[in-house]
Amino acid sequence: MANYVLMNDTYDTWHHGCRAVSRVIRREMTKRGFNLIATSRVGARWWEDVSFVEQIQKADLILINGEGSFHSGGEDAQRCIRVFHDFAHIKPIALINSIWQDNPSEWTKFLKDASYVSLRDTISQSNLSSQGIDAQFCPDLSLVSSRPTTSIAKRSGVAWGDALRRQTTRALYDGFKSANGEKYFASVRPRFRSPITPRPIKDFRYQMICSIKRYTCFNDEVELSEFLSSRELYITGRFHGACLSLCARTPFISIASNTQKITYLLQDLGLNTERVFPDTTQLVAASAENWGWSKQEQQNLEESLQNISRQSQKMFDEICTC
Repeated sequence: MANYVLMNDTYDTWHHGCRAVSRVIRREMTKRGFNLIATSRVGARWWEDVSFVEQIQKADLILINGEGSFHSGGEDAQRCIRVFHDFAHIKPIALINSIWQDNPSEWTKFLKDASYVSLRDTISQSNLSSQGIDAQFCPDLSLVSSRPTTSIAKRSGVAWGDALRRQTTRALYDGFKSANGEKYFASVRPRFRSPITPRPIKDFRYQMICSIKRYTCFNDEVELSEFLSSRELYITGRFHGACLSLCARTPFISIASNTQKITYLLQDLGLNTERVFPDTTQLVAASAENWGWSKQEQQNLEESLQNISRQSQKMFDEICTC
């Protein structure tokens, strides 16, 4: 069995979508005979972790989960890029499930040493392709693992979600309070953090907020997606909120996030990009009747979800032979 290490790992996060991605990576790599021997958490200064560096030396592959880190020259991405400088000459390195937007041009030279690159939107793919990088395309892996196991015959009501920025979240919460009888989601995140690195004070604080503000929480991404499948509309400000809504086949509208990733997702799946708004004004006043899927959107979504399953299998096959 071959060994690999996972960098920018998002398993231990307050986020169902991120944890779903990490679970998919683990599952698919195991199916192909790869043993995970060490991980470095998203944002970690991995080179200071002596144990992790020792495991890199033993690994047959360094796998980087790009997620939403690789934009605007961000610090988390910069920490990942460092591994190319230190190990690209002796180890195969694969970057997957990543965006690539507004990054320093000098980063491109490091990616030329990558054994495999896969991006989760075609705009990012074009950005790197124009710079001579042979990048593949596979949409976000949360779209693989988060699909409901049961279908709801009749939908009713609107589900609300939070956003990346606190001010936007407050505005969405105000919208929720004015919508009688609706359920609001604090985030696409679980009630409890992973037991790997328990944080009891933060966990307790989060539970108290959920209780006081009537936030609704779910145990995993499939449970959340199944609930969304009972709703006519989901109003969110999160990229993975959009992904989980798509898994539930639930129409959504969204506030723009810190990049154009939600718009790019809609564009790649053949869905209406006007579902993304620059501010919360129209979201708060939105109704499910005005934002149902068109027939063409329904068809494009079904075809896209089927294609994503095939694309992800192909990607993991290629990673394991790079």
